[in-house]
Amino acid sequence: MYNMGEWLAEWLRVYKLPYLKPDSARRINNVINKHIPQWLKNKPLKAVKAVDVDKAISACPYSRTRKYLYGVFASALHKAYCLDLIKIDIKAKLEPVKHKQKRGKALTIAEQTAFLKAISNTKYQYYFEFLLLSGCRRSEGLSLKWEDVDEPAGVIYIHGTKTESSERVILLSDRLKAVLQKQKQQAYAGGLIFPFDASNVSHAFKKYCPNHKLHDLRHTFVTRCAESGVHISVAQKLAGHSDINTTLQIYTHVITEFQRAEFAKFDINK
Repeated sequence: MYNMGEWLAEWLRVYKLPYLKPDSARRINNVINKHIPQWLKNKPLKAVKAVDVDKAISACPYSRTRKYLYGVFASALHKAYCLDLIKIDIKAKLEPVKHKQKRGKALTIAEQTAFLKAISNTKYQYYFEFLLLSGCRRSEGLSLKWEDVDEPAGVIYIHGTKTESSERVILLSDRLKAVLQKQKQQAYAGGLIFPFDASNVSHAFKKYCPNHKLHDLRHTFVTRCAESGVHISVAQKLAGHSDINTTLQIYTHVITEFQRAEFAKFDINK
C-alpha cells in the first residue's frame, strides 16, 4: 500500500501530468519535492490525518507556496478518497489558503530607458526586449519556437502556459521582428527561440532592474499600450488576459496618472 510520498508521485504521474501545461507541472513537482516534509511523505497514506496536512502547510513561511501546497494536498487526497484508498475526505477538513498577490508595477519611461541600456550586449538582451515588446509571460517566451513565428502573416502564435485563454496570436511589429532576427543570429541549437533557464533569467533581470520583478515587463507592455492609446479590448487580446478587469485596472491607473499630469497645468490666473 502507498505511503504519502508514493501516492503523490502516482497522483502526479497518472492523474495530472497528462493534462498539465509544462510550467504548471514544474511548479507542482517543485512543491512536492521541496515543500512537503519527509516525515509526511514516509507516513502510510491510510494513516494521514487532516492535522498532519495542516501542520505541513502551516510550516511553510510563504503564503503563495502555502496556497500551492493546499492545492496539491486537496486534489491528491480527494482523489485518494474517490478511489477508496482512504476512508475520509481530508480535503473537506482543510481550510483553503488565501494568498494576496501583489499588483505589478510598470517601469517608468526613465526606468525602461535605463534598463534597455543596462541589458545591451548581454546574454538575455533579446529575451527581455521580446517580453517588453510582446507582453508575454516568462514561460510563454521560454517555450516559444521558431515555427511559432509566421513572418508572411505578420503574427506570432503564443501557446498558453497558464490557461487555455492564454493561447493567442500577437502581431509581429517591425521592432519585434528585428529583435527575433538578432536572436536568431546567436545560433542556439534546437527549436526554442530562447533556450534559457527560468530561474536564471529571473535572477539576471533583478541584476539589471533591482526595483522590479520580471513579470513587471508584462505590466509595462500593457501600460505602454494604454499610454499609446491602444483600445483596451485590443490590449486584453494581446496580453491574453482572460478577464478584461485585469487590463482595466492597469488602464485606469494610467488614465489617473495622465489626468494628474494634465491637471498640473491648471492655473486660475491664466
